[in-house]
Amino acid sequence: MAEWGALPKCALPIQILKYFLWVWALFIAFFFWQYNGRETSLCFLDKNGIEHTLHLPVKDREKICGLMQKLFAEDSFAYVLLGNKPMCRGSYQTPLPFHGWANFYYSFLGHYQTLRDGWITWEKYRHLFPSFNLWAEKSELYPGWTSILLVNEKQFNIVVANNRKDFEGILQREIVDGSQLLKEAKNSSLIDEALQSHQVLLGITLGYGRENSWKFLESCETLIPAGFVWDEQEDIPDEIPEDIPSTDFYLLWFSCPSFAGDPHSEESMELKTNYLLTKQRVMKYYKDKDFLEATLSLLAGYRPQEGCVAKNGNRDRKGRLYPFHLKMLVLGDAKSPLPNDRKRLNISNIRPLTIVW
Repeated sequence: MAEWGALPKCALPIQILKYFLWVWALFIAFFFWQYNGRETSLCFLDKNGIEHTLHLPVKDREKICGLMQKLFAEDSFAYVLLGNKPMCRGSYQTPLPFHGWANFYYSFLGHYQTLRDGWITWEKYRHLFPSFNLWAEKSELYPGWTSILLVNEKQFNIVVANNRKDFEGILQREIVDGSQLLKEAKNSSLIDEALQSHQVLLGITLGYGRENSWKFLESCETLIPAGFVWDEQEDIPDEIPEDIPSTDFYLLWFSCPSFAGDPHSEESMELKTNYLLTKQRVMKYYKDKDFLEATLSLLAGYRPQEGCVAKNGNRDRKGRLYPFHLKMLVLGDAKSPLPNDRKRLNISNIRPLTIVW
């Protein structure tokens, strides 16, 4: 017979289980508190080459780094700041407001979620970087979609001026220059309002060429594929170097603009030559640098100059100073066999190529 006040034997395991659950819950709470509270720092250069240090939580750095890798390594945003690409556009989907189960599902895919979470985090720090030509705008034509845009205003003006008749004919109004469209976009939307989501205007401002843009529109109307000016995936070797970082892999084989058009036209050949030169410049700029710090420097207005060293120097991943007259990265013939299996790299989350711009 049990004594008065004693717990039944069957209740002891339940009490022990509750105790361990409470301990485990406290451990998890402490772990997340420590993780969220941990801080790190990163350095970037401003337009005068002066180094600045930014202190931020580790989780914020990870999300911003994920965002910048999607935009500047897996997409062509670096070609806007280090080349003469007029504009680049990345898009992500939000689960709410609800617009169908398919859209809801796609919003949680790794690529879109990284962009969405990264941009939300970036908005807390963007005031520190005087890049007024990087912004996000929601689409009214495609509910749930948000576009992240980066514009090179000088090149944007050039392509609008060179194709002024196309812009005025499509928009049915007088267009002075590209700056006019960018000013209109500050109060509305560049894609949906200023450019009216017209495929030709989008193609021209994205740097795909006038002829290729009209050819793409024709292919949409006739449902006859326009083809690609090039397809970088065909140039990826079956084997790649074992020690190549994933970011360098994306920069080398996926960052260069890929678009629809006539691969043999004079326009396409000129664009390909230009983008390949920019690709070399991009690879040279990022070589041996911390990717996030180098990208934030670009957004802070810094531009590399050959043969000079910035104030306070510039540092590689190990904190060592390096000059800007680095030798151009040469990896040899991309089609030649290389000493490792490509499967060692995690490329399961690569952004799929599409002919829709």
